[in-house]
Amino acid sequence: MRWLIMALAMLLVTAWPAAAHLTPNSEVRLDFAGRDVTAEIVVPLGELGYAMGRPISPRPGPAPPGLDRYLMQRLAVRAPDGRPWALELRELRISPDAGGPDLVAQVGMRPPPGAPLRRFDFSYGVVIDQVRNHFVMVMVRNDYAGGQLSEQPQLLGALQGGARTLAVNRGPGSAWRGFASAVGLGMRHIAEGHDHLLFLLALLLPAPLLARERRWRDHAGVSTTFRRLAGVVSAFTLGHSLTLIGGAFLGWRLPAQPVEVLIAVSILVSAIHAARPLFPGREPLVALGFGLVHGLAFATLIAHFDLEPWRKAQAILGFNLGIELVQLAVVAAVMPPLAILAHTRSYPAVRTAAAAFCGVAALAWMAERVLGVENVIGRGIDAALAHGLWLFGLLIFGTALAVLADRRGRASQA
Repeated sequence: MRWLIMALAMLLVTAWPAAAHLTPNSEVRLDFAGRDVTAEIVVPLGELGYAMGRPISPRPGPAPPGLDRYLMQRLAVRAPDGRPWALELRELRISPDAGGPDLVAQVGMRPPPGAPLRRFDFSYGVVIDQVRNHFVMVMVRNDYAGGQLSEQPQLLGALQGGARTLAVNRGPGSAWRGFASAVGLGMRHIAEGHDHLLFLLALLLPAPLLARERRWRDHAGVSTTFRRLAGVVSAFTLGHSLTLIGGAFLGWRLPAQPVEVLIAVSILVSAIHAARPLFPGREPLVALGFGLVHGLAFATLIAHFDLEPWRKAQAILGFNLGIELVQLAVVAAVMPPLAILAHTRSYPAVRTAAAAFCGVAALAWMAERVLGVENVIGRGIDAALAHGLWLFGLLIFGTALAVLADRRGRASQA
């Protein structure tokens, strides 16, 4: 029976995003820090009221009196030698949710002196002591030393009325595993962050060209193109690194919505510049300025993991390294065909079409982020960009056709 519960729990975890609680079952999300573990406990209010034998007001805000005692009496953590951990209820509130209101608790858990942090028995009886078919998914959300830095939690096990204790053993852990996880997180974030990649692409489009009389007319040499690329990428890296560090260590913050809108604005400005030069020769300065904005979005992600300073520094270094690896891979893959295309008669049309695509994407995302509602254009562009390898293949194929067409044109004129 236990394996069936685990299989069902795994299905539920993989079927829905971690940010939404869409099932009538409970979740316990563990965050491992340097000296303690924080448990975020999410309990559907309807199931909780049934177990307690009385309805609970679904009004969002602080939880009604008595729920704190009910929760803490049904929660225990013990070291391998049987000694109890110290538990502290840090927050208890009623939260609205798409699947119905939930009771959300934040419980700090600290081991006794000399006991391991990463190995303990977790005992839990909320709801399942009365409702035997209710089950609880226990997951690790953040564990730097264990290599778990992700928005998708890792399932540890499931609890039910007949099995209320779960043995948690995260192993010894290491700083290297955390660093490698941060690198992977940075790579995934930039690879899946279509807005960041589109901003970079918009800046790359005019890189092989020189501006004259407010038009992109002349071809830049190889050395000039390389210097411009190095300047743009380095400036963008410097910009997002500064605000990433400031956001993570100094508390620099802007509300998420303005940051996301500004990111869309950065794509729009860069798209217009790719079509017609707005700031020729000053691309690194613009990349630096908009990099500061993009870094605020990165900082929000790192701050979410609530790491202690030394591990936060390691995570920032790894995260930045992951971002740079993907950025360099994109530049190395895209620039050779763009540089070849720039010497063909087809490039003005290709550059204009690509700039228009970036501009339309920016406007669609801007509308979504201002209004808070998705639109068809934004969803379609996200779906198209999810097939990046196919788009890269199309670029290679189009470059080959453009070169062949130019050769045939020259041959016919000879």
